Amino acid sequence: MKKINFRVLICILIVNTSIISFFLVSKGYSTVNEIDSEIGESPVIDGYIDLSSNEWNKATREDILLGDLPIILRVLQNDENLYISVQFDLLVEYHSLSEFVGLIISNSSSDVKEEFIDAKIIQFSNISKNEFSFFDYYIDNGNFLNDTKLDGDGEAKLEKVTSTYEFSIPIKASTADEQDAALDFGNTYAFNITYGETSIYQTGVKKSTIILINVKSSTTSKPPFTDLTVLIICIVIFSILGVLYCSYIYKIFRLKGNIKRIKR
Repeated sequence: MKKINFRVLICILIVNTSIISFFLVSKGYSTVNEIDSEIGESPVIDGYIDLSSNEWNKATREDILLGDLPIILRVLQNDENLYISVQFDLLVEYHSLSEFVGLIISNSSSDVKEEFIDAKIIQFSNISKNEFSFFDYYIDNGNFLNDTKLDGDGEAKLEKVTSTYEFSIPIKASTADEQDAALDFGNTYAFNITYGETSIYQTGVKKSTIILINVKSSTTSKPPFTDLTVLIICIVIFSILGVLYCSYIYKIFRLKGNIKRIKR
């Protein structure tokens, strides 16, 4: 009897540890392969995330690694634009005066070098004074060339140790020209997030990672079926484990009571 109870307790602990580990891994820093954009109100592109006004509150948020730098990535969209923010903490002395964050955009979900044709870059000229410029480039054979028409918007700000870069990118496949990635609703695109210290964008890049962003096809926000399913399964599993655990504790107390009566 004791051996069976001990085995049941071990099984419960193993299952609990496995589930908790799964959630810690899924919520921890990792390389994100694919992100679903969420639909919400347009944030103010000013390099500052105003949490008191729930700005970016409906965005998909992922904690990922940009090389060895932990960043917070937020993705949001509406009928006109895709919004992306990159935020990280770095001590002032580790910043370059001319650092930049850029989004190099593929024309599809492919991460083949030739598919990356569009670049939106926020480039500081003096980060200690928050002096920066937003650049729109098209990429030809690896060369970053000024787009003839500025497409999108971007602003950044350094406050204490927190750097925030905010981008606005039009979703307009039907009117996009050959110098811009043709973002369209319902499609997936590869984004190369880059961080560097000089305005030489090939050699100045110090850290980068490629992610896939799924642009929603509808303006009606619905909870993802997969997320809801996982939540329900987790509730059921934890409820069952809780019942089993309580039952096991109850049996232990009953066993102790029986032992005391026998000794008397």
